[in-house]
Amino acid sequence: MNPDRYNRCCFYCTHNETLHERMIEIKPLHVSTFYLNRDQTHRGRSIVALNWHVDELFQLSNVERNEFADDVAHAAQTLAKVFSPDKINYAIYGDSVSHLHVHLVPKYKTDFDWDDAFVNNPSEPKKLTEYDYQNLIQGIKANLVYEEDLE
Repeated sequence: MNPDRYNRCCFYCTHNETLHERMIEIKPLHVSTFYLNRDQTHRGRSIVALNWHVDELFQLSNVERNEFADDVAHAAQTLAKVFSPDKINYAIYGDSVSHLHVHLVPKYKTDFDWDDAFVNNPSEPKKLTEYDYQNLIQGIKANLVYEEDLE
């Protein structure tokens, strides 16, 4: 990674233990990495994180921004295919983790928080077994297809 695009204090850049405690890598995409969030209060909750460090979306060039948006769209389309939610919520925060990343949260009209923003850090996150995480990831990977993957 280009040292100018790396932040030693950022767990997305360093791939440290904090990253692995919070999420599991699903698959590298074009300019980002697709992760399953370990909190599965919303089944399929995922994150798409840019592969280099910027704090803000506007810090990307037009090409980089389009590529990142394409990765987010492909990930969201995959979650829609796998989980059939009524809506996918997209969230970009960054108060405590400034590395550009997007939360993808499948939501259903029957959810306790339908018509409201999802809680990013619930007091009682829903954790799964490693086996269940791997099953979710396999289902997502099986449905994540870019056009060039078909060639």
